[in-house]
Amino acid sequence: MVNMYKGAMVSVLTVFLWAVSNIFLRYSLLAHGCNQFAIACSNILFSGLALIVIGGRNTNVKEIVTNYQTWVFGALQIFRNLFMLMAFVYISSTQANLLGNVEIIFSVLLAWMIFKRRPGSIDFVAMVFILFGCFILVADLPMDTAIKAVIFVVISALLNNARTIFAEVHHDNKANMSIRDRLSFTGWVLFVSAITLMIVSALLGAIVMFLPESFLNTFKFLKLLPIPSEYIAPNNLLCGLINGVCFYAASMYCYLYAVSLSNSEYFMMFRSTQALFTYFVEVIAGAFALLPKLSFSSIDWFAAVTIMLSSACMVLMRTKRGQMLQMMINQAFKK
Repeated sequence: MVNMYKGAMVSVLTVFLWAVSNIFLRYSLLAHGCNQFAIACSNILFSGLALIVIGGRNTNVKEIVTNYQTWVFGALQIFRNLFMLMAFVYISSTQANLLGNVEIIFSVLLAWMIFKRRPGSIDFVAMVFILFGCFILVADLPMDTAIKAVIFVVISALLNNARTIFAEVHHDNKANMSIRDRLSFTGWVLFVSAITLMIVSALLGAIVMFLPESFLNTFKFLKLLPIPSEYIAPNNLLCGLINGVCFYAASMYCYLYAVSLSNSEYFMMFRSTQALFTYFVEVIAGAFALLPKLSFSSIDWFAAVTIMLSSACMVLMRTKRGQMLQMMINQAFKK
Protein backbone atom coordinates (compact mmCIF):
# COMPACT_ATOMS: atom_id res chain seq x y z
CA MET A 1 0.00 0.00 0.00
CA VAL A 2 2.88 2.37 0.83
CA ASN A 3 4.39 1.69 -2.58
CA MET A 4 1.07 2.50 -4.27
CA TYR A 5 0.88 5.90 -2.52
CA LYS A 6 4.52 6.55 -3.32
CA GLY A 7 3.88 5.44 -6.89
CA ALA A 8 0.95 7.86 -7.11
CA MET A 9 3.15 10.78 -5.97
CA VAL A 10 5.91 9.92 -8.45
CA SER A 11 3.32 9.43 -11.21
CA VAL A 12 1.93 12.91 -10.56
CA LEU A 13 5.47 14.33 -10.68
CA THR A 14 6.12 12.54 -13.97
CA VAL A 15 2.95 13.88 -15.59
CA PHE A 16 3.78 17.37 -14.29
CA LEU A 17 7.28 17.19 -15.83
CA TRP A 18 5.77 16.09 -19.15
CA ALA A 19 3.43 19.07 -19.00
CA VAL A 20 6.28 21.50 -18.28
CA SER A 21 8.33 19.91 -21.08
CA ASN A 22 5.52 20.45 -23.59
CA ILE A 23 5.09 24.07 -22.53
CA PHE A 24 8.82 24.75 -22.66
CA LEU A 25 9.13 23.27 -26.16
CA ARG A 26 6.24 25.39 -27.42
CA TYR A 27 7.83 28.44 -25.77
CA SER A 28 11.12 27.60 -27.53
CA LEU A 29 9.39 27.48 -30.91
CA LEU A 30 7.30 30.64 -30.55
CA ALA A 31 9.58 32.87 -28.47
CA HIS A 32 13.04 31.83 -29.63
CA GLY A 33 12.32 30.68 -33.17
CA CYS A 34 13.79 27.22 -32.70
CA ASN A 35 13.74 24.92 -35.68
CA GLN A 36 11.36 22.02 -35.04
CA PHE A 37 13.60 19.29 -36.44
CA ALA A 38 16.81 20.64 -34.88
CA ILE A 39 15.35 21.03 -31.38
CA ALA A 40 13.69 17.61 -31.60
CA CYS A 41 17.13 16.10 -32.23
CA SER A 42 19.02 18.18 -29.65
CA ASN A 43 16.35 17.46 -27.03
CA ILE A 44 16.76 13.69 -27.52
CA LEU A 45 20.56 14.01 -27.76
CA PHE A 46 20.99 15.83 -24.44
CA SER A 47 18.35 13.76 -22.64
CA GLY A 48 20.21 10.66 -23.80
CA LEU A 49 23.47 12.00 -22.39
CA ALA A 50 21.78 12.84 -19.08
CA LEU A 51 20.30 9.35 -18.80
CA ILE A 52 23.72 7.81 -19.52
CA VAL A 53 25.27 9.88 -16.71
CA ILE A 54 22.68 8.92 -14.08
CA GLY A 55 22.30 5.33 -15.33
CA GLY A 56 24.34 2.23 -14.61
CA ARG A 57 27.67 1.26 -16.12
CA ASN A 58 26.79 -2.27 -17.16
CA THR A 59 25.44 -1.31 -20.57
CA ASN A 60 26.93 -3.05 -23.60
CA VAL A 61 27.28 -0.05 -25.90
CA LYS A 62 28.61 -2.08 -28.85
CA GLU A 63 25.55 -4.34 -28.72
CA ILE A 64 23.23 -1.31 -28.70
CA VAL A 65 24.96 0.39 -31.62
CA THR A 66 24.99 -2.75 -33.77
CA ASN A 67 21.37 -3.70 -33.02
CA TYR A 68 18.85 -2.51 -35.63
CA GLN A 69 16.23 -2.20 -32.88
CA THR A 70 18.17 0.77 -31.51
CA TRP A 71 17.79 2.71 -34.75
CA VAL A 72 14.10 1.87 -35.18
CA PHE A 73 13.19 2.73 -31.59
CA GLY A 74 15.25 5.94 -31.58
CA ALA A 75 13.91 7.14 -34.92
CA LEU A 76 10.31 6.52 -33.82
CA GLN A 77 10.93 8.54 -30.65
CA ILE A 78 12.51 11.48 -32.47
CA PHE A 79 9.87 11.69 -35.20
CA ARG A 80 7.09 11.25 -32.64
CA ASN A 81 8.42 14.35 -30.84
CA LEU A 82 8.91 16.19 -34.12
CA PHE A 83 5.30 15.86 -35.24
CA MET A 84 4.03 16.93 -31.82
CA LEU A 85 6.27 20.00 -32.06
CA MET A 86 4.77 20.76 -35.46
CA ALA A 87 1.31 20.63 -33.88
CA PHE A 88 2.42 23.16 -31.22
CA VAL A 89 2.78 25.77 -33.97
CA TYR A 90 -0.96 25.65 -34.71
CA ILE A 91 -2.61 24.85 -31.37
CA SER A 92 -1.84 25.19 -27.67
CA SER A 93 0.02 22.49 -25.77
CA THR A 94 -3.17 21.75 -23.82
CA GLN A 95 -5.19 21.21 -26.99
CA ALA A 96 -2.44 19.02 -28.46
CA ASN A 97 -2.37 16.99 -25.24
CA LEU A 98 -6.12 16.44 -25.35
CA LEU A 99 -6.09 15.47 -29.01
CA GLY A 100 -3.18 13.16 -28.22
CA ASN A 101 -5.57 10.92 -26.31
CA VAL A 102 -6.46 9.33 -29.67
CA GLU A 103 -3.26 7.41 -28.93
CA ILE A 104 -5.28 5.25 -26.52
CA ILE A 105 -7.76 4.44 -29.29
CA PHE A 106 -4.96 3.49 -31.68
CA SER A 107 -3.25 1.34 -29.04
CA VAL A 108 -6.44 -0.65 -28.40
CA LEU A 109 -7.22 -1.09 -32.10
CA LEU A 110 -3.65 -2.03 -33.00
CA ALA A 111 -3.50 -4.50 -30.10
CA TRP A 112 -6.70 -6.04 -31.50
CA MET A 113 -5.24 -6.30 -35.00
CA ILE A 114 -1.75 -7.51 -34.04
CA PHE A 115 -2.13 -9.36 -30.73
CA LYS A 116 -5.81 -10.38 -31.11
CA ARG A 117 -6.78 -8.59 -27.88
CA ARG A 118 -10.40 -7.80 -28.61
CA PRO A 119 -11.69 -4.56 -26.99
CA GLY A 120 -14.72 -4.74 -24.71
CA SER A 121 -18.04 -3.01 -25.30
CA ILE A 122 -17.10 -0.23 -22.87
CA ASP A 123 -13.94 0.42 -24.90
CA PHE A 124 -15.96 1.05 -28.05
CA VAL A 125 -18.26 3.46 -26.21
CA ALA A 126 -15.27 5.32 -24.72
CA MET A 127 -13.66 5.59 -28.19
CA VAL A 128 -16.77 7.28 -29.55
CA PHE A 129 -16.75 9.79 -26.67
CA ILE A 130 -13.03 10.54 -27.13
CA LEU A 131 -13.53 11.22 -30.84
CA PHE A 132 -16.61 13.31 -30.03
CA GLY A 133 -14.61 15.39 -27.55
CA CYS A 134 -11.77 15.86 -30.04
CA PHE A 135 -14.23 17.02 -32.70
CA ILE A 136 -15.72 19.62 -30.34
CA LEU A 137 -12.23 20.80 -29.37
CA VAL A 138 -11.20 21.65 -32.95
CA ALA A 139 -14.63 22.69 -34.25
CA ASP A 140 -14.02 26.40 -33.55
CA LEU A 141 -10.57 26.46 -35.15
CA PRO A 142 -10.02 27.65 -38.74
CA MET A 143 -10.34 24.67 -41.08
CA ASP A 144 -6.73 24.84 -42.31
CA THR A 145 -5.36 25.08 -38.77
CA ALA A 146 -7.56 22.25 -37.48
CA ILE A 147 -6.61 19.90 -40.32
CA LYS A 148 -2.86 20.47 -39.93
CA ALA A 149 -2.98 20.18 -36.13
CA VAL A 150 -5.03 16.98 -36.22
CA ILE A 151 -2.78 15.39 -38.86
CA PHE A 152 0.40 16.15 -36.87
CA VAL A 153 -1.08 14.90 -33.58
CA VAL A 154 -2.45 11.73 -35.21
CA ILE A 155 0.93 10.95 -36.82
CA SER A 156 2.66 11.57 -33.48
CA ALA A 157 0.22 9.24 -31.72
CA LEU A 158 0.67 6.50 -34.34
CA LEU A 159 4.46 6.73 -34.08
CA ASN A 160 4.26 6.43 -30.30
CA ASN A 161 2.02 3.38 -30.66
CA ALA A 162 4.46 1.90 -33.16
CA ARG A 163 7.29 2.43 -30.67
CA THR A 164 5.31 0.71 -27.89
CA ILE A 165 4.34 -2.25 -30.07
CA PHE A 166 7.91 -2.58 -31.36
CA ALA A 167 9.16 -2.76 -27.77
CA GLU A 168 6.56 -5.43 -26.91
CA VAL A 169 7.19 -7.58 -29.98
CA HIS A 170 10.97 -7.66 -29.52
CA HIS A 171 11.56 -9.56 -26.29
CA ASP A 172 15.10 -8.17 -25.91
CA ASN A 173 13.51 -4.98 -24.61
CA LYS A 174 11.87 -6.91 -21.76
CA ALA A 175 15.12 -7.80 -20.04
CA ASN A 176 14.95 -7.74 -16.27
CA MET A 177 17.16 -4.69 -15.72
CA SER A 178 17.41 -2.35 -12.75
CA ILE A 179 16.11 1.21 -13.10
CA ARG A 180 19.64 2.58 -13.42
CA ASP A 181 20.60 0.04 -16.08
CA ARG A 182 17.39 0.73 -17.99
CA LEU A 183 18.10 4.47 -17.85
CA SER A 184 21.59 3.91 -19.23
CA PHE A 185 20.27 1.58 -21.94
CA THR A 186 17.57 4.07 -22.96
CA GLY A 187 20.11 6.91 -22.86
CA TRP A 188 22.46 5.16 -25.27
CA VAL A 189 19.59 4.30 -27.62
CA LEU A 190 18.44 7.93 -27.71
CA PHE A 191 21.97 9.34 -27.98
CA VAL A 192 23.21 7.21 -30.89
CA SER A 193 19.91 7.65 -32.72
CA ALA A 194 19.90 11.43 -32.30
CA ILE A 195 23.51 11.99 -33.25
CA THR A 196 23.18 9.78 -36.34
CA LEU A 197 19.95 11.43 -37.47
CA MET A 198 21.47 14.89 -36.96
CA ILE A 199 24.50 14.03 -39.11
CA VAL A 200 22.47 12.39 -41.89
CA SER A 201 19.82 15.13 -42.02
CA ALA A 202 22.51 17.86 -41.91
CA LEU A 203 24.22 16.27 -44.93
CA LEU A 204 20.89 16.01 -46.74
CA GLY A 205 20.14 19.63 -45.83
CA ALA A 206 23.49 20.68 -47.32
CA ILE A 207 22.69 18.84 -50.55
CA VAL A 208 19.25 20.45 -50.73
CA MET A 209 20.86 23.91 -50.60
CA PHE A 210 22.42 23.25 -54.03
CA LEU A 211 19.32 21.82 -55.71
CA PRO A 212 17.49 24.00 -58.27
CA GLU A 213 14.32 25.76 -57.11
CA SER A 214 12.24 24.01 -59.76
CA PHE A 215 13.23 20.65 -58.28
CA LEU A 216 12.36 21.79 -54.75
CA ASN A 217 8.98 23.07 -55.91
CA THR A 218 8.24 19.60 -57.27
CA PHE A 219 9.42 17.80 -54.09
CA LYS A 220 8.33 20.34 -51.49
CA PHE A 221 8.93 18.03 -48.53
CA LEU A 222 12.68 18.58 -49.04
CA LYS A 223 12.21 22.16 -47.89
CA LEU A 224 11.35 20.83 -44.43
CA LEU A 225 14.96 19.78 -43.91
CA PRO A 226 16.81 22.43 -41.88
CA ILE A 227 20.09 23.83 -43.13
CA PRO A 228 23.19 22.38 -41.34
CA SER A 229 23.79 25.54 -39.29
CA GLU A 230 20.43 25.05 -37.51
CA TYR A 231 21.86 22.07 -35.61
CA ILE A 232 24.55 24.20 -33.98
CA ALA A 233 22.45 27.37 -33.60
CA PRO A 234 22.59 28.58 -29.94
CA ASN A 235 18.81 28.73 -29.56
CA ASN A 236 18.28 25.14 -30.75
CA LEU A 237 21.16 23.76 -28.68
CA LEU A 238 20.39 25.68 -25.48
CA CYS A 239 16.64 25.01 -25.51
CA GLY A 240 17.26 21.35 -26.36
CA LEU A 241 19.78 21.13 -23.52
CA ILE A 242 17.44 22.67 -20.93
CA ASN A 243 14.44 20.58 -21.90
CA GLY A 244 16.42 17.38 -22.47
CA VAL A 245 18.22 17.44 -19.13
CA CYS A 246 15.83 19.26 -16.78
CA PHE A 247 12.49 17.90 -17.97
CA TYR A 248 12.76 14.99 -20.43
CA ALA A 249 15.49 12.98 -18.70
CA ALA A 250 14.02 13.73 -15.26
CA SER A 251 10.56 12.60 -16.40
CA MET A 252 12.03 9.37 -17.82
CA TYR A 253 13.61 8.58 -14.46
CA CYS A 254 10.36 9.35 -12.62
CA TYR A 255 8.33 7.30 -15.09
CA LEU A 256 10.46 4.17 -14.69
CA TYR A 257 10.49 4.62 -10.91
CA ALA A 258 6.71 5.10 -10.78
CA VAL A 259 6.06 1.96 -12.84
CA SER A 260 8.45 -0.05 -10.65
CA LEU A 261 6.47 1.00 -7.55
CA SER A 262 3.07 0.07 -9.02
CA ASN A 263 2.34 -0.96 -12.62
CA SER A 264 1.86 0.60 -16.03
CA GLU A 265 -1.96 0.52 -15.84
CA TYR A 266 -1.90 2.39 -12.53
CA PHE A 267 0.44 4.98 -14.03
CA MET A 268 -1.73 5.42 -17.13
CA MET A 269 -4.63 6.49 -14.90
CA PHE A 270 -2.56 9.55 -14.00
CA ARG A 271 -1.34 9.93 -17.58
CA SER A 272 -4.95 10.48 -18.70
CA THR A 273 -4.98 13.72 -16.64
CA GLN A 274 -1.86 15.18 -18.28
CA ALA A 275 -3.88 17.78 -20.20
CA LEU A 276 -5.10 19.21 -16.88
CA PHE A 277 -1.53 19.74 -15.65
CA THR A 278 -0.57 21.16 -19.04
CA TYR A 279 -3.47 23.61 -18.88
CA PHE A 280 -2.42 25.08 -15.52
CA VAL A 281 1.24 25.35 -16.55
CA GLU A 282 0.23 27.01 -19.83
CA VAL A 283 -2.05 29.47 -18.03
CA ILE A 284 0.88 30.46 -15.75
CA ALA A 285 3.15 30.84 -18.80
CA GLY A 286 0.51 33.04 -20.43
CA ALA A 287 0.20 35.18 -17.28
CA PHE A 288 3.93 35.93 -17.50
CA ALA A 289 3.59 36.66 -21.24
CA LEU A 290 5.82 33.71 -22.13
CA LEU A 291 3.09 32.25 -24.36
CA PRO A 292 -0.18 33.54 -25.84
CA LYS A 293 -2.89 33.61 -23.18
CA LEU A 294 -4.95 30.44 -23.13
CA SER A 295 -8.70 30.76 -22.82
CA PHE A 296 -10.98 27.75 -22.49
CA SER A 297 -14.72 28.19 -23.01
CA SER A 298 -17.33 26.06 -21.25
CA ILE A 299 -17.63 24.00 -24.44
CA ASP A 300 -13.86 23.43 -24.47
CA TRP A 301 -14.02 22.26 -20.85
CA PHE A 302 -16.87 19.91 -21.71
CA ALA A 303 -14.76 18.44 -24.50
CA ALA A 304 -11.70 18.18 -22.22
CA VAL A 305 -13.60 16.42 -19.43
CA THR A 306 -15.22 14.06 -21.95
CA ILE A 307 -11.85 13.12 -23.43
CA MET A 308 -10.10 12.67 -20.08
CA LEU A 309 -12.87 10.64 -18.44
CA SER A 310 -13.27 8.43 -21.51
CA SER A 311 -9.50 7.89 -21.66
CA ALA A 312 -9.39 7.03 -17.96
CA CYS A 313 -12.27 4.59 -18.52
CA MET A 314 -10.36 2.80 -21.28
CA VAL A 315 -7.27 2.57 -19.08
CA LEU A 316 -9.41 1.23 -16.22
CA MET A 317 -10.64 -1.55 -18.50
CA ARG A 318 -7.03 -2.78 -18.80
CA THR A 319 -6.81 -3.42 -15.02
CA LYS A 320 -8.04 -6.55 -13.19
CA ARG A 321 -10.89 -4.63 -11.57
CA GLY A 322 -11.87 -3.19 -14.92
CA GLN A 323 -11.90 -6.63 -16.51
CA MET A 324 -14.09 -7.94 -13.69
CA LEU A 325 -16.46 -5.03 -14.22
CA GLN A 326 -16.52 -5.77 -17.96
CA MET A 327 -17.44 -9.40 -17.26
CA MET A 328 -20.25 -8.34 -14.91
CA ILE A 329 -21.66 -5.97 -17.54
CA ASN A 330 -21.47 -8.62 -20.25
CA GLN A 331 -23.24 -11.14 -18.03
CA ALA A 332 -25.93 -8.61 -17.20
CA PHE A 333 -26.60 -7.98 -20.90
CA LYS A 334 -26.73 -11.71 -21.63
CA LYS A 335 -29.51 -12.10 -19.08
